[in-house]
Amino acid sequence: MKNKQYGVSPQLVTDVTNQGAAKIILINGANSFIAANFMAGFSKKYNFIKLSHIPQDGHLTLDNLAVNEELLKSVFAVINLAGANIGSARWSIKRKNELLISRVNPTLQLTDLLNKVGAQAHFISASAVGIYPLKQENNEDTPINYQEFDNFSQQLTRQWESAARFYQGKLTIARFGVVLSGKGGAFPKILKPFLFYAGGPLGNGLQKFSWISLTDLMQALDYILDTSNTGIYNLVAPQIINNNQFTRHIAKMWHRPAIFKMPEKLINLLFGQMGQELFLNSLNVTPKKLLAENFNYQYPSIESCLRGIKSGKI
Repeated sequence: MKNKQYGVSPQLVTDVTNQGAAKIILINGANSFIAANFMAGFSKKYNFIKLSHIPQDGHLTLDNLAVNEELLKSVFAVINLAGANIGSARWSIKRKNELLISRVNPTLQLTDLLNKVGAQAHFISASAVGIYPLKQENNEDTPINYQEFDNFSQQLTRQWESAARFYQGKLTIARFGVVLSGKGGAFPKILKPFLFYAGGPLGNGLQKFSWISLTDLMQALDYILDTSNTGIYNLVAPQIINNNQFTRHIAKMWHRPAIFKMPEKLINLLFGQMGQELFLNSLNVTPKKLLAENFNYQYPSIESCLRGIKSGKI
């Protein structure tokens, strides 16, 4: 019989903890695209506990965790991916509040709960490269002032990371670049106009952006779990490209033209501040730590990544 209050089976906790010696990973934001792919890819290596703010079958809520102190103490690591999709709707004042609250509040609540029970879990909290200053080269050593932000992307990521820093145990902050995959996320939307022969650069096309294949993101998270390394990690590919280069590679790989340039004024008209920050701002971020630690990228170049997407591997 199911517990209707939380939408989970009372046997779920026992089932997870009794599945052998595999390490237990608590995934906050378990319904996200990245979480779903990570759990599918590493289901034989880890036991997963799915944490969601909305009660549903097979998932736990913070209320469930609060009454299962022993379960929390048995968790090897937490991957914190909670947060509403940043690119799914125009950034009205209401939407900005939703994006902030969906990241900051669950992170604060979870770190507070883990601290109260004295959990020893390795806390890996997602963030994004939008935290960095524009128009300069950034790496993990770039100083960040968490009290100042020049745009909403910086406000969002800096407040999210500030919430994660309340955790008193081992903490890693993973700053994601644009995650590229044919299975979901942003890329299918990016590709669509090309398939209809309407693709082209955004604005002047000179804006740099930092990206990573879904495969390499998954492997990088697993690498951090294996090593228990802490601190800041930029989860981006070693190759930095601009929008013109990205556009040309897509057009070449899918044998389509790339002549329909979308002017900056039109992007701002259609998408407002979200368009400016997600499509036009220039962000140059390098994975200094992963390179220094000889992390093995499967798709280090945009050409190899797009080839992997087209073949269905990513």
